[in-house]
Amino acid sequence: MASTDRPTIHIHSTEDLLALIPFILGFQPDTSLVLVAMDPADRGGVPFTARMTLPTTPESASALPAALDVVTAQLTPLHGISVALVGYGPADPVQKAVAAATDAMQQAGISIRETLRVADGRFWRLDGTEPASEPVDGTSFDPTESPVTATAVYAGLVALPGRDALADTLAPVTGPARDRMVAATAMACEFFLAVLEAARPGTGESNGGESNSGESNSDTASDTASDTASDTVSDLDAALHTPIGVALQQVARTYLSQAQDSYRAGQSVGDDQAAALTVLLELPSLRDFAARRTSGEEWQIQMWTDLVRRAQPPFTVGPATMLALSALQTGRATVASIAIDRALDADPDNRFAQLLARAIAAGIDPATVRAFVAR
Repeated sequence: MASTDRPTIHIHSTEDLLALIPFILGFQPDTSLVLVAMDPADRGGVPFTARMTLPTTPESASALPAALDVVTAQLTPLHGISVALVGYGPADPVQKAVAAATDAMQQAGISIRETLRVADGRFWRLDGTEPASEPVDGTSFDPTESPVTATAVYAGLVALPGRDALADTLAPVTGPARDRMVAATAMACEFFLAVLEAARPGTGESNGGESNSGESNSDTASDTASDTASDTVSDLDAALHTPIGVALQQVARTYLSQAQDSYRAGQSVGDDQAAALTVLLELPSLRDFAARRTSGEEWQIQMWTDLVRRAQPPFTVGPATMLALSALQTGRATVASIAIDRALDADPDNRFAQLLARAIAAGIDPATVRAFVAR
């Protein structure tokens, strides 16, 4: 289904809202405070959603005001919206968090649509708007009975059981798939190292490039070649301005364009091409080129997710940061956050990953990300 063909999801009730939230986040929230901004009825959109972990200790509670300041700063320019505040979890921490969020919204002049607590398939209204009809033990609801669920599934949206399940979708491949990528990455490293060595000013054509591909699928071979490649690429800026270096960068862009064509058509790339891409994304020129070509289209999310999972640890940063950029352009901050966690696990000092981590923490909005990549 093309993105323009996706049906409109209408929210007519509290039950509809609660059915929609997991699809917006991509997972069923738990021990969370969720803020959903909704346009007026004549526009009917959901321009902003935020989720934060429910404070359960004095230390985490002290951080809540700063987090709410970030959210209100994002909400203030959105004229005419109203906000639903939904706490998932035990009564006491939910009520405290919702009360703090209510105060923050009111001080910012933001209208509150409703405040709710959700637990064990039931919800409670916390604003006292319906005291006579509100059951003490809450109102039971079944999201599968809401038309929102059917429409969301038809639109291709997914709601996983929890954040951990969402993180699992980015877990590294294992077994034979991993073994193949280890071997392919080692071969890609050896080949591109030979090309870069030949391009280094002051050297002749490389007489190396020979490799024993028969035994290249060991962890040691991949790790050694990968570490060497990462160090060498960063030290060979001059080589990239030679004719060979310029040709390599053109090949890198071609690899990326071909991969995008494959994923756009619903097909993943083979191990050799996946390995080459993850290695070549160490080149700043390809990283910048790839960033400018990111979008929030579903095939891009699937492409970069696949490459994050298949990338060997030294080369996770490239596809992970591209996934974060793509996810942020559709407001999938949780996916972006998990991707950046993977990037920083691989390289804690990577400046681009650090920049994106700060942007996510600041609640950057999709329009700003789209403007950034379009520069």
